[in-house]
Amino acid sequence: MELLDWSLTAFDCPVTGAFLYGESNSPEKWHCQYPDAWGCAQSPVNVLTREATVLAPSKSLKWRAYCDEPRAMSIVNDGNTVRLFGCWPCPASRPHLQGGPLAGVYEFHSAIFRWGPCDEEGSEHCLDYTRYALELQVVHAKPGLDTTVDVTSCKIADALAVVSFFFQVTSADNPYLDHVVTNLWRVESPGTASHISAFPLEWLFPVFKRKFYTYPGSLTQPPCSEIVAWIIQPEPIAISANQVSQFRKVRSIEGPILSNTRPVQKLNDREILYFS
Repeated sequence: MELLDWSLTAFDCPVTGAFLYGESNSPEKWHCQYPDAWGCAQSPVNVLTREATVLAPSKSLKWRAYCDEPRAMSIVNDGNTVRLFGCWPCPASRPHLQGGPLAGVYEFHSAIFRWGPCDEEGSEHCLDYTRYALELQVVHAKPGLDTTVDVTSCKIADALAVVSFFFQVTSADNPYLDHVVTNLWRVESPGTASHISAFPLEWLFPVFKRKFYTYPGSLTQPPCSEIVAWIIQPEPIAISANQVSQFRKVRSIEGPILSNTRPVQKLNDREILYFS
């Protein structure tokens, strides 16, 4: 029985040298092939908390079905990072997000892990110039946007909603991450995938209603399309140094992925909002 969800083929990146993070084809060179990388609303950014505009929103974020266990889960090494996918019994049971700064409902697509060469630099976004060991980016898409072509061709500024969680190194392992970390050896080679024991997504991160930052931005990897409503949760989650080190064993075609983060981009005339 086929257990992989449609999302396993949506927004996927082929394992090629089209873009990488090493010296041969680094983020600084992406604009040569992907002109959107020159845009004025690029991500990630440094969130300056003292300069954010504080709002008291009438609608809080609403997370639906994140406490439900999917029918199946998989992790994938797409050649640049590790992605987590899930399969639910029907489209109506898929976890989704709405409220807050979002106009409409966004369905869960995947979760992307970002890390760096050491425990002091692994997140893509910064909070008051502080970087964390790892950043988990939970990707949501508007219903009907099933493929990369759908998203990039529609040119909708908020086609995706990505929620970022920071992970900070502590002395003890985070047991809720073990479902992913203990299976990373199965996807060390680029282009590999593996089923893992299914678990509710909220085991990875705590859902929240308020007290977050948001801004309009882009994908942090090619094609760098400016189609993302970013939501940044400022409170970090615990992870051990040993758990972070397991991610650095995952390989691209260049070798071990020691970093898969894009440098911070200019905010330009964008405004960062804080939903209190």
